[in-house]
Amino acid sequence: AVQIALTDILKTLELEPDFIIGHSVGELGCAYADGCFTAEEMMLSAYSRGMASLETKVTFGSMAAVGLGYRKLRGMVPEGIEIACHNSADSCTISGPADNVATFVEELKSKNIFAREVQCSNIPYHSKYIADMGPNLLKRLTEVIKHPKKRSSRWLSSSVPKNKWEQIETQYSSANYHTNNLLSSVLFEETSVLLPKNALTIEVAPHSLLQAI
Repeated sequence: AVQIALTDILKTLELEPDFIIGHSVGELGCAYADGCFTAEEMMLSAYSRGMASLETKVTFGSMAAVGLGYRKLRGMVPEGIEIACHNSADSCTISGPADNVATFVEELKSKNIFAREVQCSNIPYHSKYIADMGPNLLKRLTEVIKHPKKRSSRWLSSSVPKNKWEQIETQYSSANYHTNNLLSSVLFEETSVLLPKNALTIEVAPHSLLQAI
């Protein structure tokens, strides 16, 4: 609701973006800003995502912010933990079973590396541990997104690697696209580097979570 309202205000002020990037559920906001979703479709898609999280039994998990980039962190994560979000060159979010994440966070802290668990309702998003959410979410979204629209070139995907952007199935704001968004890693670092240097960026969200990165 906040993303819809802020996007509408920016349009009223004639602040049209050259590019749009979403972080995780933020890609629902991209769909609205890009004209692929109506306000109703975005609200129902967000609701579907929440319901799929509530209805599916998954591993009791946790997520944590870590002050290292993907390239450095990938060689350090122990088995059982996944790098859920590639935020920036010096920031990632990890995901996995709660005990595993807690242990690794303490290990990182002992090495003077920033690490802090984040609120996630004990759902290890963007990892293999929530794979069972996929079919439920896909079913719900298929009922909401009846006529998927093609994404414009302004919308830079952060849930599909760039080498797959030309594939037909990734070019539409479809039920499959947004289900993949929930289940896959967030490639925000890889996508944000494609923006022009010194670009003016506006975060459209209820919290300035990404300002630090």
